[in-house]
Amino acid sequence: VQCGLCLPHCPTYRVTGDESRSPRGRISLMGAAELEGAPMDAGWLDAMSTCVQCLGCETACPSGVPFGELISMTRAAMVEQRPAPWRLRLGLGLLGRPRLLRWGSRLLAVVQRLGMFRRTGLFPARLPLRGGRRRLPVADADLLLFTGCVMDAWQPEVHDAVEDVLEASGRTVDRTGDRVGCCGALHEHAGLHDEACSRAEAVM
Repeated sequence: VQCGLCLPHCPTYRVTGDESRSPRGRISLMGAAELEGAPMDAGWLDAMSTCVQCLGCETACPSGVPFGELISMTRAAMVEQRPAPWRLRLGLGLLGRPRLLRWGSRLLAVVQRLGMFRRTGLFPARLPLRGGRRRLPVADADLLLFTGCVMDAWQPEVHDAVEDVLEASGRTVDRTGDRVGCCGALHEHAGLHDEACSRAEAVM
């Protein structure tokens, strides 16, 4: 845990240079709260909530420290102490309604282009006005492309490109589309573990 090989792979540490924004620093803060009863003050909460959970640190770690599991448990403990804000829960609730999410995203895209939307960092700099390709289900396809929720609404061109590459290699592709909803990853990142598990089970 102390070697620091993960530091160059952590985006929040690279941007801030702050030890508390690194995997090593966060693990140290987790231990202080769990073992020594250190308070979960504003600085502690900020360190934990700014982790983007990319898990680049796990790939780089020679000891195989399960940082993803640690930060997920920590986020869940944070929600137990301080329930997630209603705005976050409302936003996450939209993820289970793909059509509403797409139409809401297009409305936001229009508002962005009219200059009426303040940049908050929560949304892409330029949401797409048009969605990705919509196709009828493909019977007996070689591959099933899981399109999820947010990716399908905010970066549909990525799914189109993946499909193009797979079809160019001679494969037939079917998309999950609206038939399969949100996988629960964003709920897990927000500390809503039980809801994340129920969504993941529904997808599986």
